[in-house]
Amino acid sequence: MAQPMIQTTGPSYNMPSGQGRIVPQLSTNAYIIDQKILAIRDTFAVKDRSGNLLAYVKQQLLSFGPKFWYEDTNGQKLGEIHGKVLTIRPTYEIYDAQGQMVAQVKKKIVSFLGEKWWMENSSGQEIAKMKGNIWEHDYNIQDMSGQPIAQIHKKWVSVRDSYCIEILNTSIDPYMIISYAISLDHTEKKEKH
Repeated sequence: MAQPMIQTTGPSYNMPSGQGRIVPQLSTNAYIIDQKILAIRDTFAVKDRSGNLLAYVKQQLLSFGPKFWYEDTNGQKLGEIHGKVLTIRPTYEIYDAQGQMVAQVKKKIVSFLGEKWWMENSSGQEIAKMKGNIWEHDYNIQDMSGQPIAQIHKKWVSVRDSYCIEILNTSIDPYMIISYAISLDHTEKKEKH
């Protein structure tokens, strides 16, 4: 069974090489997620800080519930996100390239101070929580002790949706953090319409 967490001791700002990562192409500490403007389906480009394209995230047009897949620049599938339909709260399952679930992202039904999301590993153990300011589109991902893991910021002055993701701690794989952001984006758009 795939291990969704990489063990580290304390915060680490230098990402290890792609070895041991769910998606080896995602091994830096900063990402830009740009949504394509003229696309039939939701399509996101995942880039590093320098703007180099690392992968795409595309939404399946016809499916029972939202379904996204990651692919590299050559079209090879890297993983998937499946939104569950028959649930009380928004729930997304994150799968690796072999089809094994590595995590779930869930949204709290009621939260008085902004949205509150959390992530569970494949065993159902909570491994991270997200808190954010809905008005400023700033979200922080923390481990269960409150230590920062990543920061997600949505750019306001943009023709398309664009997110900056900064990894502050390597305790959770960047693939899972990016999936967190995609899940949040999809739910936020769905709830607006």
